[in-house]
Amino acid sequence: MTQVAITLETDVASAFLKAKPQMRKKAETLVNLWLKDLFVKKANARKELFEIMQTAGKIAQANGLTPEKLQKILNEKG
Repeated sequence: MTQVAITLETDVASAFLKAKPQMRKKAETLVNLWLKDLFVKKANARKELFEIMQTAGKIAQANGLTPEKLQKILNEKG
């Protein structure tokens, strides 16, 4: 793991510094999970979606879908 510094509100920082070691560890774990979800998982999800969309486009082109045919399909009323 790598240690980084983040800015906290004064009351939050004070409470964290006064907390027992096991409570601080829990807080660190929760913050780590939250930041992972915020920065890592979402970035990976966007990358995976883009890759899926590229693959779908290639398959559609290989099966004869052209931009003109796609536009015609999109213009059709359901």
